[in-house]
Amino acid sequence: MSAVLQMRLKAHLEEALRPILLLGQSDAGDVECAAQVFIGDMPPKRQNRAKPGQPPSDDSGRNLPCVVIVPVTGRQEDGESVTTVALICVVYNPQSRDAEAAEADLAVMLSTVTGALAPCANGEPLARRFNLEADSRGRLLPWVKSEAQPRPFLQATMTSIWRYRGWE
Repeated sequence: MSAVLQMRLKAHLEEALRPILLLGQSDAGDVECAAQVFIGDMPPKRQNRAKPGQPPSDDSGRNLPCVVIVPVTGRQEDGESVTTVALICVVYNPQSRDAEAAEADLAVMLSTVTGALAPCANGEPLARRFNLEADSRGRLLPWVKSEAQPRPFLQATMTSIWRYRGWE
């Protein structure tokens, strides 16, 4: 598994998701914001640590919407590394908002991630090194919606397979 792959993937997705505003959470309530990208897991919700007399920061406690990058499997083949990475896409779906809008937010996120990564399978490797591959069934970036959808969240997991030179 390559730490460089994870960091480059995170930076690439952050850039792609930055202009897309989705419903998220803040201490002040629901807000439209860009999705955050995390490696491994979502960080614990930050506590409001504002000093007495100072207002809290705008993003304290906010982790959604987000994409979580989770390396799943890896192997070595003929001097190349192959790493399967799950991209867990999570959007916020408060009860006051209808399910159709949450589905639309998730679709926008999945489409944005696919659009950002698809060129990596067509001769434009991520960071000039990491090539995206289709799975054994020929599917590029397949995704599946999680069976359990705990309110107020909606989640889907996209699978990406990366091939690169080296033994990292």
